Amino acid sequence: MPGSKNLTDGPRLAMLLLLACLAGCTDPAASQRFQLTRIDATWSNGKLMVGYEQDLALSSEAREALIHGVPLTINIELTLRDASSQVRVAELVNHYEIRYLPLSDHYRLTVADGVSVKTYPRLRHVLAELSELRISLPTGALPSGNYEILARTRLDQSSMPPPMRLPVLLSSSWQHDSTWSSWPLELQPEA
Repeated sequence: MPGSKNLTDGPRLAMLLLLACLAGCTDPAASQRFQLTRIDATWSNGKLMVGYEQDLALSSEAREALIHGVPLTINIELTLRDASSQVRVAELVNHYEIRYLPLSDHYRLTVADGVSVKTYPRLRHVLAELSELRISLPTGALPSGNYEILARTRLDQSSMPPPMRLPVLLSSSWQHDSTWSSWPLELQPEA
């Protein structure tokens, strides 16, 4: 009919198809898989001791990959910056590798330094171990003042085997990263 609009008209159809595709690609639970709950910090002798509390949950795809021999690396990123100037004072990335050991039916957690290795009977025990951490962030001497600690937890997709990298990058089932969180820190002058 002349004068009536049809959904098959070019731009309108393209927009509807794009919205349908995007709706099918999202996973509402994905943004809540890794979530920071609390950070506290104390500074002494050129080191910031950070208490790091988080909730970790792995998607069923990540758990399945782990069972089939794919190690998962969780990165914890910390940045200390001056609150007024936004200048970064110190940065640190800690890596925690989780690996399933099929012969013993246990999980191994290797901490960044490679020296600290622990074995657990269940994956939930590994995730519980990672839910409360004490991390040392070397800062050197710092003047008193207001600072911010920026933190996030990420599933390291670049450490995946090469054939898995593209599917992992594109799938919402593999999106575990927490958002950046900012926590205030005030350093008092030492007496």
